[in-house]
Amino acid sequence: MMHGLRRVALGLAFSFLTLGLGLVYWQVVRSQVLLENPANRRLIVLEQRIERGGIFDRNGEILAQTVLKAGQKVRVYPKGAEFEPAVGYATLLHGSAGLEGALADWLLGMRNETLTQQVRRIFQLPRRGDDVVLTLDGKLQQIAYDGLQGKAGAAVAIDPRNGQVLALASRPSFDPNDLDRNWPAIVSQSGSPLSNHAFSLFPPGSTFKVVTSLDLFRAGLNTSQLYDCTGQTIIDGQYIPEQNHEAHGWVNYNLALADSCNTYFATFANQAGPASFLAAAKAFGFGQKIPLELDVPMSRLTNQAALPAKLPESLLPSSAFGQGQVMVSPFHMALITACIADHGVMMKPHLVDRVLAPGGQVVYTAPTEPWLQVMSKEEADKITSAMITAVNEGTAAPGALPGVQVAAKTGSAEPGGNVPTHAWYIAFAPADKPTIAVAVLVQNGGTGGGAAAPIARRLIEAALSESR
Repeated sequence: MMHGLRRVALGLAFSFLTLGLGLVYWQVVRSQVLLENPANRRLIVLEQRIERGGIFDRNGEILAQTVLKAGQKVRVYPKGAEFEPAVGYATLLHGSAGLEGALADWLLGMRNETLTQQVRRIFQLPRRGDDVVLTLDGKLQQIAYDGLQGKAGAAVAIDPRNGQVLALASRPSFDPNDLDRNWPAIVSQSGSPLSNHAFSLFPPGSTFKVVTSLDLFRAGLNTSQLYDCTGQTIIDGQYIPEQNHEAHGWVNYNLALADSCNTYFATFANQAGPASFLAAAKAFGFGQKIPLELDVPMSRLTNQAALPAKLPESLLPSSAFGQGQVMVSPFHMALITACIADHGVMMKPHLVDRVLAPGGQVVYTAPTEPWLQVMSKEEADKITSAMITAVNEGTAAPGALPGVQVAAKTGSAEPGGNVPTHAWYIAFAPADKPTIAVAVLVQNGGTGGGAAAPIARRLIEAALSESR
């Protein structure tokens, strides 16, 4: 009898201990996760007595603010669809998304509260959240957004020196003003306007050859060796064609990247082997979560795993030039481009520059810190040299600018099916001392030089003119 009671008592004690640990975990350790979850009903209650702080671009332009209309607090977005879906929305009916959701703790004044905010919270008095200043540049954002007019795709610009995101445009987009009333029309619109296409995954096509370049270097292959491109090749029974079956003739590494020679990269990646290819992809961040304020899906090498333990040899040749099952987001391609520009260092990207308390004092400033040491300066400089050749003599020529040396790479990625290729263009400038790196994707746009390069060129030109 006593033995049975003891077991019941121990069971109850264990249950209470487990419950207590669970409460501590979710209310203390993981409390921030619960707070930031848009489904948290507590946020809705807080919205009724806390005025959300404003969201501003780096130049002080208002991107989101709360105003009173007919005695009701209303969230307004002066730039309309231009900054969506990155900035996102916040409504009582549909919750929050984008930066409005991810930065809710700052905007509601619940992270690193000032003494005044603490007192107002304790006594449940009306109060105001913090203002958030982003790294986004409204002028560059408008150029990126306008450049995508009539198209589906994304344009991303990053300062390679510090990881600041300067532009993050996505089309189609939506106007977050009067979102509750317009919700049915927005969700029924074709092209997924609520999705951030800068974070969506696409086959990268030949832009991925900058990643494969590191594979060839690390495998110790002689990149000055000449290769005879006849417009096609067969590797282990797999037919590999050039775009339009163009024969590039005798090329070394520099010319192969400049002319976007598929068979060169497929042949030499196959010689280097799957292990070397996987190591290069891992170095560039495949299989790792990108540390950004917003969630960016992992770029993938296969359908089964972002970074598999072993890559099937049948996938290696096509993967080497960005086809096969390789899927990359435009944002990640912008980071990869910025890494090459910064001599092999991939800086930690960030959208938040600083946070201001209601009184105007700075309560947070984003640090500048590296995320990945991808490669050596010498390796990055070899890729840069080939990207310069691509602009001066190769497929990336449409992105050239007078008086400024641009380094770039085009891509025309086959999405599958009888549809036009996705058009890619990645670039940075000035090539010798880069201050901007861009990645542009136009879905089903055809060639990178034709559809994506003009947008990248305008972005780079505007950014360099601002810095003068």
